[in-house]
Amino acid sequence: MGHVEGPLELVAELVVRLAVILVAAKVGAEIAGRFLKIPPVLGELVAGMAIGPFALGGLYFGSFGPVFEIPEHSTIPVAPELYFVAQAAAVILLFQAGLETNRRQFFRYVGPATVVALGGVVVPFVLGVAATLMFGFGSTDSIRELGPALFVGAAMTATSVGITARVLADMRRLDTPEGVTIIGAAVVDDVMGILVLAVVIGIEEKGTISAGSIGLIAIKAVGFWLGLTAVGILASQRISAAIGRFRSAGASLALGLALAFGAAGLAESFGLAMIIGAYSIGLALAETELKRRIEEPMAMVSQFLVPVFFVVIGMQVDVPAILEGALVFGVVLSMLAIIGKVVGAGGTGLLVGFNARGSLRISIGMVPRGEVALIIAGIGLASGAIDSEIFGVVILMTIVSTIVAPVLLVPAFKSGGDGLRRPANPESGREPRGGEPAR
Repeated sequence: MGHVEGPLELVAELVVRLAVILVAAKVGAEIAGRFLKIPPVLGELVAGMAIGPFALGGLYFGSFGPVFEIPEHSTIPVAPELYFVAQAAAVILLFQAGLETNRRQFFRYVGPATVVALGGVVVPFVLGVAATLMFGFGSTDSIRELGPALFVGAAMTATSVGITARVLADMRRLDTPEGVTIIGAAVVDDVMGILVLAVVIGIEEKGTISAGSIGLIAIKAVGFWLGLTAVGILASQRISAAIGRFRSAGASLALGLALAFGAAGLAESFGLAMIIGAYSIGLALAETELKRRIEEPMAMVSQFLVPVFFVVIGMQVDVPAILEGALVFGVVLSMLAIIGKVVGAGGTGLLVGFNARGSLRISIGMVPRGEVALIIAGIGLASGAIDSEIFGVVILMTIVSTIVAPVLLVPAFKSGGDGLRRPANPESGREPRGGEPAR
């Protein structure tokens, strides 16, 4: 938008850019949700691609423009201040996701859900790494050259909890054995995806790879997550009561967000992704009075900031680069993203008491990638581990898997029939609870 001469000019440019982003986000979400009947987040992503520096945002209109020029000497193609706002939005998004997680249900079904999630992480990760190496976007010659494949594999692991939950709720199948297992596995899946990201980042920073270093990073990541969550849960009621003593307007929301940002910063100090801390503290506070007090204002904050995150993610997609050199890779990766969840999550679903129909439903419910995949891709791009081509391919994979999942999930549940391997015990007349293996 021109040469910046001082802080006021910088602020003026930022607020104008935010205005453009918010309008684009809401127009894209409206078109996606109201007319195309697809998740609004996809509309926000596409809107970002349309107004980004590689598309309309990079054009000159007479003497005006570009609105979103690519900064010099930067690993990301958006202005640093926009990236900052987007990352703050990502912390809020994961904090809210933690708050909205049913903690009791999460721990109740964590057993079978973890088995399903493990399969849904390992198989897609291996396929993502293998495909990246096969198409020549990484190599095994050194850890630095293996980095792109590791980031693609990590992005392939995460399931979008929000999209699947919305589809199941609309069909009134959220409380079925398959529905409960899908949601529980999706939450565990996202945690595993974040932990995989922590390991990948650790390997990328150290520049070496060994079983010992991977084990150390994994223990550090798991230990931090479990420790922060455990301490948060134990102190949650006291935290809620302490914050509840404040009577000034907006105090609960402000202090709740302060906890989220503090936990995010603590995670970063441990060498982990900020979103681990944000999600953990949200999960810890999920059953407190504080959560009930800030639920509505948090939704308002999210409606304002979170679309900025998705639009800024879309703005970083170099569409011409994908069309020129990585379109085939993007299509193949999208297919593998679907196959990986069907094989990984579906196969392990058979091990925890579901028949072929139930396992297929679970595997389809695990297909859509979402927020965590986008965050992993964004971290990879910002760190320089992946370039704009691979970043765009990950975005394409996210969009395709998110569109395909609802299309396949609805008929899979409407086909009827019990998804458990064996019928309920005729003597007890009781059906096994959601996620409980059939005996």
